[in-house]
Amino acid sequence: MLAGSAPAQAPKVSYVASVKRNREAQPRGGSEYSPGGRFTATAITVQTLVRLAYGVQSFQIVGAPGWLATDRFDISAKSDDIPAPAQTALLQTLLKDRFQLEVRRETRQMPVFALVVANKEQKLGPALIHSDFDCAAYLNAPHPLPEPGRTAPCSARISRNAISARSMSMDQLASSLAPIVRRPIVNRTGLTGGFDVELTWTPETQTGGAAQDPLSDDTSGGSIFSALEEQLGLKLISERGPVEVLIIDRLQPPSEN
Repeated sequence: MLAGSAPAQAPKVSYVASVKRNREAQPRGGSEYSPGGRFTATAITVQTLVRLAYGVQSFQIVGAPGWLATDRFDISAKSDDIPAPAQTALLQTLLKDRFQLEVRRETRQMPVFALVVANKEQKLGPALIHSDFDCAAYLNAPHPLPEPGRTAPCSARISRNAISARSMSMDQLASSLAPIVRRPIVNRTGLTGGFDVELTWTPETQTGGAAQDPLSDDTSGGSIFSALEEQLGLKLISERGPVEVLIIDRLQPPSEN
């Protein structure tokens, strides 16, 4: 089932760019968008470029060729437009010009997760603590730099096996978990305000077993699912719902220079 199919038109941005394939065996990648309209990236995949350009997660990209997530490129792009374009506008133009990307957006009924409180008593886990910290006041006033290795107030540190956050809302937690479980998450906890979160789990690639399919209805084997319930008192329930996806109609390997 789908609705609202429409081409996603790339904005017009004037720029110059260098695009070169990265063939290193074990590349270390990264990207940065600097003030003034400059984008640089090392060993970046086109999948990541599409995610940055269109604000989607990998599970929302449909019709992509296999090399989208495997081939890597070194990119340097600079726009002299005044005012400088947003990163999304520059990358959409770059993808259209150099990769011949044509996309459209649709809304489809797909598997999603609902984030809920795990028990009827609404008892939260030991690693989920309600916070009364005033983030608006904190962010609008001068404050010291965060200590190295510590999570600053009103922020989050997210890695492949942990989330550490201060004064995080349940909507923010749901958004943070979505790329990890590779499925959209709807907040249905009914919990309001901010929470301090300390969640850790064992990534599937380190368990020695077969990785769980995040689009299946069986969530019993994924360690992040058990960690959510044991540490936060929350759980993910599989259901179906409307999800916006980005459909790739055309994509070619880039012209290098």
